Amino acid sequence: MCYNRKRPRSVSREELLSTRGPAAPAPALTASDALLKRRKIVETASPTSIEHIETPSTDKDDETQEEQDVEYATAAHRDEMVAALLTITSALGLARETLYMCVDLLDRFLALQSVEVSRLEALSISYWTWDEILKLELEVLQQLKFRVISSNVLGLLHKKLHSLEASEADQGQSSVALAPELRQLALYFADLLLLKARANQYSKELLVDSIWFVVSGKNITDVEPPLLAPVVLLFLAHRDNVNPKHAVFKSWFALRCRYGAFLPTPWKVPYDAACVCRVCENVQNELAAP
Repeated sequence: MCYNRKRPRSVSREELLSTRGPAAPAPALTASDALLKRRKIVETASPTSIEHIETPSTDKDDETQEEQDVEYATAAHRDEMVAALLTITSALGLARETLYMCVDLLDRFLALQSVEVSRLEALSISYWTWDEILKLELEVLQQLKFRVISSNVLGLLHKKLHSLEASEADQGQSSVALAPELRQLALYFADLLLLKARANQYSKELLVDSIWFVVSGKNITDVEPPLLAPVVLLFLAHRDNVNPKHAVFKSWFALRCRYGAFLPTPWKVPYDAACVCRVCENVQNELAAP
C-alpha cells in the first residue's frame, strides 16, 4: 500500500505571530528599583501637580529592628536610680556630699545626652567590667567638660543654716530654728527633692528657699509664687513617702530609716525603732560619733 506523504506547509512569520497569543507582561520592579516609588515621574502639564511631589517613605528599611527596640531613660528611670543610690550610700555610711555629687553628675549628663536604659546602671551602680566603667566615666567627664564639682541643694542649704546660726550667735540669741530636729527636717526635705526629677525644673536657690519656708513653720496657705510650686512638690513627696500603698514606698525605705527617729510632728514617717538594717546601724554610729 502506498501512503501519500505530504510535505509540511511552510508557515509565514505573520501567521506565527498571530498564534502566539498576547505578549507577556513587563517584568516587575526589582528590589533595587524600590526607591523609584518614592517619586512619581508622570509627565503633566502643571509643574505643581501632585505627580511631581515627592511622597514620604513609610517603610523603615534604613532602621534595624534593634534600633527600633531601644528604650531610653526617662525621668521615672532616673528617680528609680537615685532611690537606689540613696539606699546604697546610706547602707554604706557614705557622706551626704558623696550622694549629692553623684546625683548631680547623673542629672547634668542626662540633660546633655540620651542614655539607653540598659546602660543607665553603668553611670551609677553597676556590675560592668572595669574597662567598660572607665570608658563610660570618660564619656561623662568629656560631656561635662571635666567639671565635676558644681553647686547643689545640700551645699546651699548648709550655707544658709551656717549663716543663720552665725548671725543669731552674734546677737546672743539661741535659735529655735536650728534645733537638731529641725535641722534633720531640712535635710529630709533636701533628700525628698533629690528623689524627684521634677525638682530640676527649679533653681537650687529656689529649692533651698522652699525648704526653709516649710522648716520655719509657715503655713502652706501663705506661700506665693515662685515658692508655690516647689513647696507643693515637697508636700506631695512627703505624702508619697508616708503612703504604704504608693509605688515609691518600698524603694524609699532608707529615707524613713535615716530620718524616722528625728522628724518632728507633723512630719513623722512610718518608722520601726527596732529595725536593725544597715541604714539604721549607720545612723546610730553617726549619733554616737563625737
